Amino acid sequence: MQTARVVTGDKFSYLMKEYFSIPLDSLQSVLSTAHITTITLILQYYSRNQDTLQLPDKYLSTMVSVLLQTHVVKDGSLFPELAPLLTSASPADIQALPSLRDDIVRETINRNLANMNLDQREAFGVWYSKVMPPSNITRGHQSLIRDTGNLIAYLPFRNFQHLSPAQLLDGLDVLQRNSLTPLKQEFVAQSLLSSYRNLTAQDFTRLGKITCQADPEDLLVYRGTEAFIVIQDIVMNCTREGLSLSNYLISKLLLNSTELKTPSSLSPARLAELTHLMPLLGVTFLQALTPAQLLAILPVLDSVPFSPAQAAIIIDKLPPGTTLTAPGQLQELGHLIAGMKTETLLTLTSDRLLSSLPAMAQHTPGLSPPQANAIATKLWGFPEVISWLDKVEPLLYCTPLLSVLPRTRMLVDNVTTASTKSWNTQQAIAIVSELLETKPNVIRQNFLSLGTLGQGVSCAILKQRFQADSSPSAVIKILALLRRQPGPLHTSLKKCVIDELYQLEFFSELLKDLGAEIALTMSVSTIKKFSTDVMDTLRKLIIQDPQQFLLQPRTKQELLVDKMVQRLGMYTGVFTEEEFRSLGIMAPFVVDEVLIQVDRSFFTNNLHYLQGLCYTRSKMDIVARILQEAFGPVKNWNQTTLSQVDWFFFFLPDSSLQEIPRALMSVRRIEKLFMNQRRWERGAVGSHCLNEDERKEFFEKQQFVLQFFLGFLKINPLSPTPIVPNCEILHTIPPAAWTSSSLTSMSPSAFSNCLELMGRDPFLASYQRIQVLMKVKQMYGPVSSFSQSVISQLGRLAKELTVEELSSLRLTERRSIAALGAVSDLSNRQLAAGFTTVLNSTKLSPSQLDSSILVAMGYMVCGAKTTEMKSFNAVEFSKAVLWLGQLKLSCSEEQLETLVGLLTHSLAFGPISTWGTDVFIEIGVLAAGLPDFAMSALVKEQIEGITPEAISMIPPERFYVALNPRQISLFSYEQATAVTDEQLSVLSDVQRTALAMVLTPWENRPVDFRGKSSGLALSHSPLCLILGLLMLLMVLPCPDLCCPGT
Repeated sequence: MQTARVVTGDKFSYLMKEYFSIPLDSLQSVLSTAHITTITLILQYYSRNQDTLQLPDKYLSTMVSVLLQTHVVKDGSLFPELAPLLTSASPADIQALPSLRDDIVRETINRNLANMNLDQREAFGVWYSKVMPPSNITRGHQSLIRDTGNLIAYLPFRNFQHLSPAQLLDGLDVLQRNSLTPLKQEFVAQSLLSSYRNLTAQDFTRLGKITCQADPEDLLVYRGTEAFIVIQDIVMNCTREGLSLSNYLISKLLLNSTELKTPSSLSPARLAELTHLMPLLGVTFLQALTPAQLLAILPVLDSVPFSPAQAAIIIDKLPPGTTLTAPGQLQELGHLIAGMKTETLLTLTSDRLLSSLPAMAQHTPGLSPPQANAIATKLWGFPEVISWLDKVEPLLYCTPLLSVLPRTRMLVDNVTTASTKSWNTQQAIAIVSELLETKPNVIRQNFLSLGTLGQGVSCAILKQRFQADSSPSAVIKILALLRRQPGPLHTSLKKCVIDELYQLEFFSELLKDLGAEIALTMSVSTIKKFSTDVMDTLRKLIIQDPQQFLLQPRTKQELLVDKMVQRLGMYTGVFTEEEFRSLGIMAPFVVDEVLIQVDRSFFTNNLHYLQGLCYTRSKMDIVARILQEAFGPVKNWNQTTLSQVDWFFFFLPDSSLQEIPRALMSVRRIEKLFMNQRRWERGAVGSHCLNEDERKEFFEKQQFVLQFFLGFLKINPLSPTPIVPNCEILHTIPPAAWTSSSLTSMSPSAFSNCLELMGRDPFLASYQRIQVLMKVKQMYGPVSSFSQSVISQLGRLAKELTVEELSSLRLTERRSIAALGAVSDLSNRQLAAGFTTVLNSTKLSPSQLDSSILVAMGYMVCGAKTTEMKSFNAVEFSKAVLWLGQLKLSCSEEQLETLVGLLTHSLAFGPISTWGTDVFIEIGVLAAGLPDFAMSALVKEQIEGITPEAISMIPPERFYVALNPRQISLFSYEQATAVTDEQLSVLSDVQRTALAMVLTPWENRPVDFRGKSSGLALSHSPLCLILGLLMLLMVLPCPDLCCPGT
């Protein structure tokens, strides 16, 4: 097999086929030693027979890797024969290819790029940059792009940016048929439009979607020309396709047209073309449409993401009965369902609601909490709901436990169906408890049939299953079941899994089957004992499911990564690309001394990748330093630099920001920075990256950037005249970033369109809210005359209403009640005024408030007097507690205790002593209102259900008096981290020791993980800890936990 011989016919086919039967583990050695002629024949045979050979991906990737590394490096003429295998090549093998200047090689790649994934194409781009350095590009002919072909589109940006405007214009057709990154598209658009002021309509047609990345000012110079019509059509198509565009661009090019000034004159056909722009056109545009116009375009409005206030305007303007009488009409509302009054939903029959639920649940933001509560409680009030599970499933996540409890027996009778539905944890616990009581054999004999109810099993049940069969295969099947649950597993269940399995000899082999969610329940002190191989397995788990890592407390993240980096040997020398990528989401969490050593070439060439990760404050400072090293002093930066740096721009210190040339910081540039940062913040990584304080600090940096460069901060006499924003730009640059005077200077229509947006902005300061609210009163009259629509848009602006103004509001609908109920920091007097206003407006007594009104009242529930709370309907309140228990309520001790009293009603959850984990999960923060005697009697299963938020709200004195050291020792890690400094300050030494033992294993120096700093706290000497443990044991009774032999 070492040399090629002349073999023909069947013998040749047989011989060649044998090469494709070689075992995978022998393939590399056989192919690497084969003669080049034999390799050529093998490749030719594969090219003719690849469809019939049906080789697995691993085989093909191994084959092409060997050929690229062994044979192509010796003889580049072999490369064209590799064409059918290029789609199986790894990016690393591609980049490692030697420089092949053969035109045939380039054409082979060009022909096959379309069949490759983006990583492979970009790898070929990196490889080609070796023979196409910047000097070759700048010396190249105007036809360089056309001459080179597809490959040039995938050059690294450091090379691509040297293409001249003339080369770009000449090669547009080539660039358009390839996948340009947003950065390259922006570069092309800016290069062409800043260099040419006489582009034709045909040029813009060739430019296509890239036009949408241009600066609006560069496009507006074509206003009044034939080209401008083409530009508008292209931008309109970009908006229809949902591409991320500057709202400033959309506003300037599309929304300033004369026809949009008189909405009532638009034809249904024209309105249908504009539907995707209607959220930006705002409430004033929607209010100007006639009912007939809205009815005509209703079928195309269902997928438009209107805000709740906008959706409400549309629904309210439709002819009476339109949404309810026509068959199938309700489910066709789509996003508009958010605008339907809860009061209306409550009037619908169960049939109408059931037929509409699946369609309604597909849309986001979808139903509000009062809407969801109203529908769920109504449908679960029918015994027939057991046969409707398929249709009510979309609302199970927000269905009150009290609605499900009376149906658990019937659910157990239909457990085959119930085990396939997306229950929340407390519902699953309740159903499994019923199953254990009435059909225990199902759990004992067919545990895996529990399906989605698996999340509801107790630790005792899980222990029995592991003890009954602790073989690897049996354990792996149970772990697979737990990984398939519809939502996050409860902390107690994850801890139970670790505690039980850690004792097994083959635990390290099970790690890959645990999944990241369960694996990260382990303490850092356990993880640091892992061998290199086991640590690498954990690394891979986190890479596959990075969100679980992001959900960990900051200090645990940093300590975990520190131990992993040590174990994997990444602490010395340059922090290479391979090492960085191998850590994935964890890479920026290495210690500062490691991150500062990151390979600079990797850093500058992969900024887009790096911008998708998560950074702490200290890491932001390091990134800022590296950016200034890589791109030079900021005063020398240009538009291309800013495009590459993107939202990392906000990492720069204020002193450096002020050196950026002002000419670069146009409104469009600033908006783009905000847009990209907002997109990251709302993504899978950003949404779990920054805590509240860090988010506030980051916003202040953004606010400084906007106000400094747009002239609001007169630090420099050259500052431009401040601009007045339109509403469109406030969707990307939030209201709080602007000065209050700029917001109140907006035109009346723009201000009205953005009232809801301003009300929702969490960073709008008090002085800004005061000024904005004054403008609201100027436009809509005294507070007493505010419509339900205006009230529903106020949001946090309501915080600036006086008690007298709150009392004069008309809160007749749940949507206006919910707007005030969502404000978390009203004063006690404001809460009381709000609660009384609801009663007066609705003409209801406290006992008549149903669960959906209580849900809408939210924080305002704490405005009720304890005498009023006592008269709440206990059942209705218990059905609202799923939502209320998630809020950081500001109720007094007496109020919380009164509300807990309602939950103990015989028709609600009954005596506290009977509550299980499920009830405590359901009631959330209200557990902080347990009386002293009830809290002191809590057992393990009950403590497990108390949420960390509830722990943090227990009054310090009650915490000290009611919770003994044994109970504190039963806290989960998450519960222990929730203990506040105020609570900690009143605890006895024994209680503190019990808490310290939970926060970290007592044989190691305890680290306080409660905060976000990496500082040490609760630090006791080993002797102190031993004495503390002895004291703890002395005060404990003798349960099975510490006296297993009795």
